[in-house]
Amino acid sequence: MGSKSWSTQTELGKMFALTAREVGQHLTELGLKEGASAAERAVSDGLAKDAKLRDGTVFYVWHTERVGALLDGRGLTRSTQAPAAAARGRGRAAAEPAPARSVAGYGKVVATDGSALGNPGPTGWAWVDQTTGETGAGGLEHGTNNIGELLALLEALRHAGPEVDLLVRADSQYVINIATKWAKGWKRRGWLKGDGKVPENLALVQAIDAELGARTGRTDFEWVRGHAGDEHNELADSLAVGAAKEAQAARRVAR
Repeated sequence: MGSKSWSTQTELGKMFALTAREVGQHLTELGLKEGASAAERAVSDGLAKDAKLRDGTVFYVWHTERVGALLDGRGLTRSTQAPAAAARGRGRAAAEPAPARSVAGYGKVVATDGSALGNPGPTGWAWVDQTTGETGAGGLEHGTNNIGELLALLEALRHAGPEVDLLVRADSQYVINIATKWAKGWKRRGWLKGDGKVPENLALVQAIDAELGARTGRTDFEWVRGHAGDEHNELADSLAVGAAKEAQAARRVAR
């Protein structure tokens, strides 16, 4: 793989002991993928290109070295197993997440997740309070995975309140980066990105920034690898998917 210039999502997954779906989620959060297609900027920047099967079906391949480096930057660990073994085990033996942060000393520990069927499509969000066992979830008829993730964080912050020391556990690097880094820079520039463009989902980003700014308790974030057996992450995912399906059903009834 190391000498191959272009890779499918499945092949990238073998590099990091992830499934193709998990790679797709990372590519979406990096802004390189939109739905089932590569984002326009990914193609224009030479990070993705289209390829065709013998029957003419178009799919996308990804620049192995450059996209691999971007995935490295998300804290992913390259697999040391043979690709077949990594695929069979979904990478858990070869690429375990970092040891979980101790929850001692936090008044609340909340897991969050979002989901969009079709991405974009019917969207759900959910949080799970690991301290009390409480949960919250909701959906909207149309949105994206990132919107679901942002809504999950926003509602989790509102649930926790401003005073308690809080640990948020999320499988979305996009959300964690917004909460801890990107929003601060965008705000300094008058809510503009470095290229002068307005950030996506700005209203949600601003609402999250306001909630974080009003907190008097400590707020920490922990990245959790999605679909890797973490009890609370899996429950949040299940609730978010369920909420997205309910939104989908409601949309069908309305029509």
